Amino acid sequence: MKITNKNFRKVIGISVILVVLLGLYSATRSELLDVDEIDVLITGGDKISSNEIVALSEISLSQSMISVDSNKAESLILMNPWVDEVEINKEWPSSISIWVSSREAFAYVVTLDGQFATIDTNGIVLGLFKLDPSNDFVSLLVEKLANPGSKIEGIEMLLRAARAISPDLQQWIKIISPTASGVRAELQGSVVANLGSSEDFTAAMSDLKAVLGQVELMCIQSIDVSVRENPIIERDNSKC
Repeated sequence: MKITNKNFRKVIGISVILVVLLGLYSATRSELLDVDEIDVLITGGDKISSNEIVALSEISLSQSMISVDSNKAESLILMNPWVDEVEINKEWPSSISIWVSSREAFAYVVTLDGQFATIDTNGIVLGLFKLDPSNDFVSLLVEKLANPGSKIEGIEMLLRAARAISPDLQQWIKIISPTASGVRAELQGSVVANLGSSEDFTAAMSDLKAVLGQVELMCIQSIDVSVRENPIIERDNSKC
């Protein structure tokens, strides 16, 4: 009789556990734990929309919160070259929050054979194309392009020079290209400005701006601002 009671209690115990487990499973499958809202916050650029972010994440409304794989969704979103950083959080019981830092277009890059791409300030390729021509970006001459989302290597000095261009100076500069001794800027009117080599081109750009404010560009053949506060101007009187 004691054995029978012991077995009975064991069966009851197992049954209780099964009922609890079944209840937990049912709860995870119920509408109470479905995704009811997906909040997207995008900072930085505006070339990617909230709807595109949600589509990239492959998270859908009415999906079980338990089944949402945040790491996988973040990896999928990061495949878009315009996305710099992403963080996904589950806001229990029924909301998903997605924060995205978007890259912003900074400059164009062009190869000698005429291939174009748009890059951000760190040299990450955003797309193998030019954006709206109304965007007055400077172009950087590079040896070859990289795939969207990848960084073009070996253009750090070109990027430093481009970052030092002030808005009022940008209208004069068409392209920045590498030289044996640093970089140079090709200006309007086929004028070449030698910028030299530097970790900070702010001074060189300031000197260039000062020169352009004092001379007629059409009379100039080249400007050398590689030596601080000692610009050298080569004139071409035949152009005046």
